Amino acid sequence: MSEYFFAGCEGGASHSVMIIVNQHGSIVAETEGEGTNHWLIGMEECVRRIYNMLCQCKLVAGIPESFPLISLGLSLSGADDIIKQTEVSDLFLKTYPNCAKYCFTCNDTLSPLLTAVKDGGVVIIAGTGSNCLFYNNGKIINCGGWGHLLGDKGGAHWLVLKSLRTIYEDMDGFKRSLHSTDYLKQAMFDYFKMNDKYCILPHLYPKDGKTIDKKMIAKFCVEGILKGAVDGDLLCLHLFKLAGVQLGKHIKALIPKINLEMLHTEGGLKVLCIGSVWKSWEYLKEGFLIGLTPLTDEEKQLKEITLVKLKPDAKASHGACLWAANKAGFNFPMDYEKMSFVFFNYKYI
Repeated sequence: MSEYFFAGCEGGASHSVMIIVNQHGSIVAETEGEGTNHWLIGMEECVRRIYNMLCQCKLVAGIPESFPLISLGLSLSGADDIIKQTEVSDLFLKTYPNCAKYCFTCNDTLSPLLTAVKDGGVVIIAGTGSNCLFYNNGKIINCGGWGHLLGDKGGAHWLVLKSLRTIYEDMDGFKRSLHSTDYLKQAMFDYFKMNDKYCILPHLYPKDGKTIDKKMIAKFCVEGILKGAVDGDLLCLHLFKLAGVQLGKHIKALIPKINLEMLHTEGGLKVLCIGSVWKSWEYLKEGFLIGLTPLTDEEKQLKEITLVKLKPDAKASHGACLWAANKAGFNFPMDYEKMSFVFFNYKYI
């Protein structure tokens, strides 16, 4: 075959997407598969699932299974350090040597940013958990991403736990809530199917080898807190403001570590916002700007910020594909205007 082909995979803990792109930047095949977090399924099973998705993609694209692609970019949940990233890439090439000439692995936070923004910037994830990352010219700086025990501030799970603490501390008289807890307490009883205040404990401290169902807990953010915010409940609105503060602080923590040219480009610092919590931007906005407000001289280098989101048809795996192609010494065109859109811009005077 005379064409060049490149593949990219965005691999989450429960769901993964693989695409193949030709030398003109067009997606020629796409397939979906199971989660590819090696901490959950093991390294061998991880690369096996990636191989199966790639074979399905080749079949859809009409590419012979034995025909090697130029590169394969793997942007995987759980691939957080260079040692594990190298281990995934090496094991894949060793196990399936005819699939691709090159294989490179990065964390799943990076691929959506490279899909949305040409010259790098910040990506901040606020879904069940939270994470924040800056990328430019191969330089990666993290803030957050330490899980629900150490971090995840501003994420849905954190927001729900904050609401539950507020309710229970208010009930105990340990710390009175600034606003009435009546609305949120009733929503809590309804959502978690509680008969009394003790019924919340099995959800937070499961027994018999069970693990905390973080997704189920996090969903109360939508079913309880968001509904309350829409109805104008003052406590729910206050909780979203607190979440916004935490998300703003993630970005502010990175500012002293970001090169000045990235802060002073047209539009200022570009920030890609990923995750369901950002759907509640109107309730996050006030707190976000408070958390982001520069205080030190280093932080005051931030003059302008532009927040963007991926368009519905954009594929985060596209960024993984381009990233790996570039590392292999190749390139293909990317129409960034089709990938993302600006939803907020702010300038500091």
